[in-house]
Amino acid sequence: MSWEGLKNILLFSLIVISGLLTWSYWFYQPSYEIDIQHVQTKIMSNGNMEPDEVVQPIKMLYYDESSYYGTYSEEMVSEMMDMVKNVTLFNLQNRSESYGDVNDIKELVERDGAIEVVFNDSVPLSFYKKFLKIEDSIVPDVYFDRIVVFTEEREDVGHSVYFISEDKKAVLAAALEKEDLEQFGTTFANTELYEKYQKVAITDNRSVIVPANEQRVTGYSYLTKFVSSASFMKALFSSPEIVKQEGDIYTDGVSLMKVNSKTGMIEYKNLAVGAKEEKNTDKHILQRNIDYINSHSGWDRRYRFADMDEEEREIIYRLYISGLPVFSDIGNSEFDVEWGTENVRMYERPYMYLGDKALTKSDAILPRAEDALIAFQESLNKQYNPDKLADMTIGFEMLVDDKTGTDIVTLKPNWYFLYDNSWIKIMDKGGIMDGLE
Repeated sequence: MSWEGLKNILLFSLIVISGLLTWSYWFYQPSYEIDIQHVQTKIMSNGNMEPDEVVQPIKMLYYDESSYYGTYSEEMVSEMMDMVKNVTLFNLQNRSESYGDVNDIKELVERDGAIEVVFNDSVPLSFYKKFLKIEDSIVPDVYFDRIVVFTEEREDVGHSVYFISEDKKAVLAAALEKEDLEQFGTTFANTELYEKYQKVAITDNRSVIVPANEQRVTGYSYLTKFVSSASFMKALFSSPEIVKQEGDIYTDGVSLMKVNSKTGMIEYKNLAVGAKEEKNTDKHILQRNIDYINSHSGWDRRYRFADMDEEEREIIYRLYISGLPVFSDIGNSEFDVEWGTENVRMYERPYMYLGDKALTKSDAILPRAEDALIAFQESLNKQYNPDKLADMTIGFEMLVDDKTGTDIVTLKPNWYFLYDNSWIKIMDKGGIMDGLE
């Protein structure tokens, strides 16, 4: 073979190899299921968390002599839930058909001696039952966003524990032993354990139960810590060796990760995952998320389940400090997980997190709930629609120090309103900020 012929063969071989490499770069699609556990392990390393540590109540209410009492105390709420989980429940009865109206449910709950723990959003009992001692072999498949224990005698003798969801209009009654019920009363049926609360009317048919007086709330500042974007890249992409970086964007040609250094947020989109319309799955979306937590360490223990949209297959978790939610107009107090049929299709969360101890503390006096609601209504003026207001709570606004960037954040107490599906606070000068999803 001549030298020219050999060169032609070598040149042709190089062209073929180059073509194959190019094709594999653009069309190779590895498994794109996000290993969220791996991400969280790299981020926090705070140990394993049980699902019921993430999905937990946010407040506790007590009804006595037609008056309202309540607390955000994490210690009291935790003690109450420990007792709920340790008593044996039996003779479960689905009574949803008897309570087709929200007012009927409120009338059921707001009775003397009732102790109520309230969750952020409704969850299926089929998910939560593994944390309860239920004697029945068949458990009705209902949702609940509150658990109520009636400590005083009622006409319905024996059934003193209720799992209730106002949104789903679901009511499930359960029985427990007399000595267990007496223990609830002895431990929690005492007005001195709570603050005075009141019912504030939102519309003619809807109201919220909130603290009755001005509130002294401690604000905090924290030094933040950061996780490198390279750690996220290695965890989120199945083959990080083929990932290309251009500025703050990482991509393998199919999936994309964007790093926002101004907000301290990571956004990952897996374009290989099917559309939302593909909803067939053998496991509930919440259970799918919780399985990650239950199997691997890495969650910041201050985050809690905040909201679930089953139609959009989306779950939001939010930061909680001293029993109160933390809100941020740039989203860096929560992370958002959105699913396709089997795999995560979008994952957004901060790559910064708060230090273990606060740098500084300072008290703030918040107005009475009624006064805060009036100020909120006035701030919207003629645009205010009471039908769009669903809830109100005390929370923290996460503020970033202009001089240090995201190195130091301040948590400022304020009243927040769940209005038109967004959490909104009142500005100091009477206006409102943009909605927080």
